[in-house]
Amino acid sequence: MLHRGVEYRGSAGLRMKKGILSMLILTLMVLGCGREEEPEGSKKEPGVASGGGGSSVSPVPEPTEVIVTSDDASLPDGCHPRQVAELVVGFVDAFNSGDRDRLSRIFFVSEGPSPPDFSERDYEPWSWYTVSRIGAGGKIESGFVTYDQGELLRYFAKRHGKGERLRLLKVSLTQTGLLGKADNVGFVYVLTREAEDLEAGLGGPARIASGEGAVNCKNRRIFAWRMDMRTEDSRTQREAAAWLCADPPGWKPGEAVVACT
Repeated sequence: MLHRGVEYRGSAGLRMKKGILSMLILTLMVLGCGREEEPEGSKKEPGVASGGGGSSVSPVPEPTEVIVTSDDASLPDGCHPRQVAELVVGFVDAFNSGDRDRLSRIFFVSEGPSPPDFSERDYEPWSWYTVSRIGAGGKIESGFVTYDQGELLRYFAKRHGKGERLRLLKVSLTQTGLLGKADNVGFVYVLTREAEDLEAGLGGPARIASGEGAVNCKNRRIFAWRMDMRTEDSRTQREAAAWLCADPPGWKPGEAVVACT
C-alpha cells in the first residue's frame, strides 16, 4: 500500500493535490515569489562562511545503487519505487555536477494552469521548487521559491557556485492521481545538504533536509519539489530517515538509496 502520511507540522497525511498547494501558498506568503529574503544560512559577516568557518565543502560521492524494500503493482508505468528513486538520484547527480542541460530535462516548472485547470476557482500555482529554513515551532523563516523554469536553472547554477551538494538517503512514494491525472505521483524523501553558506547547525550535525515532490510518470520529469531544513535538528542520518522505508539488512545511510511505497 502507498504511504499517506509525512511528519510535517503534525499532518497525518500527505494530500498532495491540496497539501502541496496549501504549503506553496503558505511559502509564497512568507517568502515572496522567486526570491530569497536572506542568504541560505543566517546573516554573517562579510568574508566569513557561516557553515564551515571559511572552508569549502568537501565533495561526497553520491550513492547510485537503489535498494527497493516494497512496491505496488497498481502504480503507473514509469513510477515504481526504483524508477522514481533513479530519477531523483539523477537530479541529485545533475545538481551536484552543475549540469544545466540535464537539470532542464529532469525538472519542469511552469506557472501555467494545471490539468484540469482551476477555472472554477482562483488560480493556484501547481508547479514549483522551494527551499525553506524552518525555525522554532515549525515556522518558515527564510528561503527560496520559484515557479519559473529559467529562474530555477539560474538558482541551481548559483547554488552550485556556493558548493552546495546533496546526498539522497531514502525515497517513498505517496499519492497517485495528482491534479486529476493518473500518471502523476507524489513522493517524500530525506537527504543531506551541504553548502559553504549554510549556517552552522542548520539541519543538525548530519545536515538533514527533507521534503516532498511530484513526478509525471510518462515524461519522467519532476514538476514540484519542496525541501526543508530545521534550525533545531539533532537527528543522525539513520534517525532522520527512519520514518521512510524499513532499513534493509546491513544498510548504512549514504551507501545506497532506499526506495519504497
